[in-house]
Formats: sequence, C-alpha cells, structure tokens
Amino acid sequence: MASGHQRPFLKTGMKIAILAGEKSGDNYGALLAESIKKILPGAFIFGTGGEKMNARMDLSIEGLPFGKMGFSGVLANIRLFYRSFKKIKKAVEEREPSLIIFIDNPGFNLKMAEALGEKFPCFYYVPPKIWAHNYGRIKTIKKYIKGVVAVFPFEEEIYLREGILCGWFGHPAADLMKYELHNTGDSAPADKKLRTIGLLPGSRQEEVNYLLPVFIRIVEGIAGETAVEILLSASDGSIRKTEETILKKHGVQFKISEGAPHSVIKQSDILLAASGTINMEAALMEKPMLVFYKTSVLNYLLARIMVKLRFVSPVNLLAGEKAVPEYIQRFPCGRIIMDCMEILHKGALYRKETECFRIIKKAMGSGSVSAKTAEFILRESGLLKINPSC
Repeated sequence: MASGHQRPFLKTGMKIAILAGEKSGDNYGALLAESIKKILPGAFIFGTGGEKMNARMDLSIEGLPFGKMGFSGVLANIRLFYRSFKKIKKAVEEREPSLIIFIDNPGFNLKMAEALGEKFPCFYYVPPKIWAHNYGRIKTIKKYIKGVVAVFPFEEEIYLREGILCGWFGHPAADLMKYELHNTGDSAPADKKLRTIGLLPGSRQEEVNYLLPVFIRIVEGIAGETAVEILLSASDGSIRKTEETILKKHGVQFKISEGAPHSVIKQSDILLAASGTINMEAALMEKPMLVFYKTSVLNYLLARIMVKLRFVSPVNLLAGEKAVPEYIQRFPCGRIIMDCMEILHKGALYRKETECFRIIKKAMGSGSVSAKTAEFILRESGLLKINPSC
C-alpha cells in the first residue's frame, strides 16, 4: 500500500468477482478478499468459494462441486460442472464487475476466462502450472488475462518471457499459516511424553478414502516399534464422517481435529500427508513429513501421460530435489516405516528435511503475500492509483 506522504486514490463503488473452486483456493481467496477490503473498503466483493470466502464476501454465488479428484472425477460430474458454469457466468455478467480474479482451478477458470475475458478485466492468482503440463494454455492466458500473480519464484520468469504481466510476492501458504496459528493459539501440550504422528489425508473425499487406510497400516507398524500418539486432521464435518467410517472399519480410534490442520501440524513430530499445498504449510512450520499420492488407475495413467513433473510435492518442486520422501500409488510399508523411524530418531533424513525447510522459508519472500497481491492487482487494474503530489 501507499506509504509516506503518498495518498491512494480509490475508485469507490467497485464490484470485484473472485472465483475459486478448491479448498486451498477458498483459503487464499478469503485472505485476498480481506486484504482488498482493507485497501478498498467500499468494494463489493462477490464470487464462488467455500466457507471461508463466503464469510468475507458480500455475496456468494453457487460454486463448483468441491472434492472431485482427477480426470474421472470431473467427467463423472460433468453435468454438475456445466450447470455451475452457466450459473456462475450469468451471475458475474449480471453484476458487471470492475475486475475478475481467478484463483487456481484452471480447468474451470480458463473456460470462464474465455467466456468473460473480453468483457471484463481479469487477473489470475495461483496461475495454471503450464511448466508442468499443457503449456498451450499460455495462449488463453495471453488473450484473456491482464496479469497473473505467481506463487513459485521460477514462474515469474516464464510469464514475463511470454510478455504477460506477472508479480511474485511469495507463497500464500505463509499468510494462511500465520492467520490460522494466530487464531488457534498454542496447541502444543506442555507435558507431552509420547512422540506424535500427524495424519493429513487430504481435503477431498477420494483422497481420504485412498490414503487413510494406508496411513492406518503405517501407524500400526510404527506402533510396533515405539509408543506413539496419533492425531488425525479432518478439513470439515463431511470429511470427519468419512474418516470416522474408515477408522471404525479398521477397528481403530484416533483423536480427530476438525478444521484447519495447523494445530495437528504444530503438535506433531512427523506428518503423513497427502501431496498438495499442505506440504508447503508444513515445511514453513519446519515439520518433517512423508508425502503420499494415490488415485484411480485410470487417473494415474492419464496423469503419467499428460503431466511432466519429477515430483508431486510442491516442497520438492521448489527444492529441485526429493528432500521429502514421496510415495505414489504403491506403498511399501517396511520402507515407509524405516523412513518414519529415521525421522523420529532425528537421523539423516530428518536433518535433510529440516535444512531444506529453512532454505524454502528464505526463498518464499518476506510475508504479507495476500496484501501485496491485492495491492498489485488493484493497482494494475486501475482501481488503485497513487497521487505523488499529496
């Protein structure tokens, strides 16, 4: 924001649409909406998201079906996606926003950009990973998106090289972590005696169904080696019910923490985590982890063909090496348990991960990512101007 004697000129009465479609997008969209309101209190913010965005927007319109994983998940719900697309497009057009901000979710949002990008200025926050697959999407971005805000430092060079306005201010996981920890406080028990394993099986139903049974087998193996306490994260009430059903089926009971996962991360000595943004948040909290990915055979085969990535965890992508063990589709329990024990005993793997986390923290910017993103987008869209003569 403006500093010193500079005064921001704000166009009042502006309508801003924010369109997100996944749990992480909902988290980042909520922080972005909050930051925009601080800069432009008179802005009317509407759009799609989850519970957190809904609490910070002036109007929520029907969003996408959350929790659909992979190609088959989208295809199985194609009519629902199409119906949502038509409803969202109509709602945005009727309100004639001064600005549209897309967050992640490229399969849906790029189609929406094609439909709305010639009518309204559009920006993209957490842009498509064109460096991993489908680089051809750059043509759509060039045509319909006025500017992007990247979340990985190497992305900025790619977009600038293509002649696309781009800003990079760090990863919003840092803001999310600080916000959640500020609101949850210090959850670590003062008299902790047992080593604690945190389980983060994901925010989608399919992820939990695939990974939680695997986590249970791993935990049972570790418990045969050393006494441990288990904490299980549930992103919301629906996921909690799914987890409780799986736990009952396997005849085990774990303590479940519903809501943001940061309390579980903070209390844990080691994490078994689904691949995704949560890995970045754990890394920023310097918590060692093992990362897991599993989907249907069809989704996996299609991903192998289409996605050109060496790693599935964003931590390893940023580090450029497999600092954190990744287990994809197949889960050799003996080897996994050995990795876990090495971390619990603070061996070489523990030291490798913690050193990687310290490097990542330095590389991820100076913080206040959401505020800097909001200022960048508002300034570049013309909704925020600085009068140097004041």
